[in-house]
Amino acid sequence: MKLKMMAMLALGVAFLSGCAGTPQMPVTPDTVFWQQPSKRIGVVVSDVPSPDVYLPGASCLLCLAAAEIANSSLSKHTESLSVDDAKTLKSDLKQLLESNNVEVIEVAEPLVVNKLPKYKSEVPNTAKRDFTAYKNRYNISHLLVLDIYAVGMHRPYSSYIPTSDPKGYFSALGYLVDLNDNTYKWYKPVSVTKAVTEEWDEAPTFPALTNAYYQAIAEGKEIIISSLDSKTAEN
Repeated sequence: MKLKMMAMLALGVAFLSGCAGTPQMPVTPDTVFWQQPSKRIGVVVSDVPSPDVYLPGASCLLCLAAAEIANSSLSKHTESLSVDDAKTLKSDLKQLLESNNVEVIEVAEPLVVNKLPKYKSEVPNTAKRDFTAYKNRYNISHLLVLDIYAVGMHRPYSSYIPTSDPKGYFSALGYLVDLNDNTYKWYKPVSVTKAVTEEWDEAPTFPALTNAYYQAIAEGKEIIISSLDSKTAEN
């Protein structure tokens, strides 16, 4: 098990949004956006990370070690789970954009947001990093970014003591940047935890938690797609 803390995930969100200050509020595209002509949108999607067990709150080294030992069987099982369902998000987003009469350009290069130049503006919903170089580089009007940065199980701790049973877990951040003015046309952080109603501690296969894991991925995908979709975004 990798010993990962929720603070690290929060830092990842800050890097992705390019803002270490006030968190960016969600932004939803309206129908006018989809009706605008001549949109070519670049799409970049991160690699899906390996499934892991996340233990926020086990904050000292001994706490982490104890939590790791206590969850070792679950960790071993979690690492064997498939991420294929999460990997389909890229094709799902491409299909969604094309259904809105958008020409989609796949961006092959890795996107390291915190290495982009900083961008200062008083305009609301402006990205704090400068994405505009992608406009000429790929001949696109917008850049859609989706970073899936956690899949697996989530079990919070208070030092040595778990404060809940494990839950299925999916966490991601998606945003769409208008490369003409570097503003967000869509911004959606997603964090899903799915609890089980039956017994969870059934090693070695953990059937209830396994089902919750796939439910968390499915729900996270649906949140992302419905948030971006012009047919459902304003409902």
